[in-house]
Amino acid sequence: MSNAVLFAGNPAPLGGLTNEDELAELCPDEFKNNNPWSSYAMKLFYSGGNVANWNWKSDNDTVRKHQLGCFIGLLGTFGLSHQDKESVAGWMLSEMLTEVPEHIPVEETS
Repeated sequence: MSNAVLFAGNPAPLGGLTNEDELAELCPDEFKNNNPWSSYAMKLFYSGGNVANWNWKSDNDTVRKHQLGCFIGLLGTFGLSHQDKESVAGWMLSEMLTEVPEHIPVEETS
C-alpha cells in the first residue's frame, strides 16, 4: 500500500484525520494484534515520549512534519475505536520510521 494513501488526510484542529475511517478499513491485519509498532504508538498516546531518537525514512523536513501531523491527529481522534486507532497509528509509524524506537518517556518538569 502506498504512503500516498496513508498520509493523504489532513489533521483536524481538535484531533482526528479527514480520512481516518478509510485508513481503518485499509489497515493491514499485521498491525491489529501484538504488533511492536502499534504497541509503541500506544506508549506515546498514554505516556508521551521523546521523539528525538526517531530514525526517519524520509530526509525531507516537510514530509516529516506532515507525517507527524497526521500521526498526532490520528492519536487525538474520538471517531475511531481504540483498536482501530492503535492499529492505524502503528501502521503510520512503520511507514515513517526505519525501526521501532526505544520508548523514552517525556521528562516531567516541576
